[in-house]
Amino acid sequence: MKNTIRVAIADDHSLVRSGIALILNAKEDIAVVQQSSNGKELLDGLKANRPDVILLDIEMPVLSGPDTLVEIRKTEPNIPVLILTMHQNEAFIIKMMELGANGYLLKDTKPDEVTTAIYKVVESKFYFSELVSTALLNKVSNPSLDTDVRVGSHELTSREVDVLRLICKEHTTSEIGEKLFLSPKTIEGYRKILMEKTGSRNMAGLVLYSIKHGIIIDI
Repeated sequence: MKNTIRVAIADDHSLVRSGIALILNAKEDIAVVQQSSNGKELLDGLKANRPDVILLDIEMPVLSGPDTLVEIRKTEPNIPVLILTMHQNEAFIIKMMELGANGYLLKDTKPDEVTTAIYKVVESKFYFSELVSTALLNKVSNPSLDTDVRVGSHELTSREVDVLRLICKEHTTSEIGEKLFLSPKTIEGYRKILMEKTGSRNMAGLVLYSIKHGIIIDI
């Protein structure tokens, strides 16, 4: 992890932005480097400010959160994006995770959880709060899960399944490497293979795949 985590905030309410920035800047290892009132402002400043994490609201003028997230993923696929919103609807949660969000938090979340989520997405690229976990499980819940680990003509090897299970349990690349006695570079290679074989665009996709195919039964 970098010594200082650079954070960008996009929210159309200045009081919300200022409050979040005040909380985060109180941390020695976090610095808010950009505050934007809409998605366009955020996108315009990304290259200059180079944030490590983005906090993104859903409802904003000019360019909404979902549209902004789509654009971020086109140009900056590796910057973790945490949704911070008032919407608790599971449809919103699933939609944003499918678009490429790395986590989803409500605006009444305690400050400690916001900072924990930031640390987590920097380390492991995603943060599954209880809210997100419940939404993902409800999306795929059914009496009998498909336990055939297969996508088209591709099968996952036993080692790939081992890596996938650990990814879904939010272990970092280094932690997975230590558990499986493999180098971090090798684990990153497995991540790419898993994304390709499962047709996933992000970590949420991997979790959904794992639940559907019985690789994991909870998160």
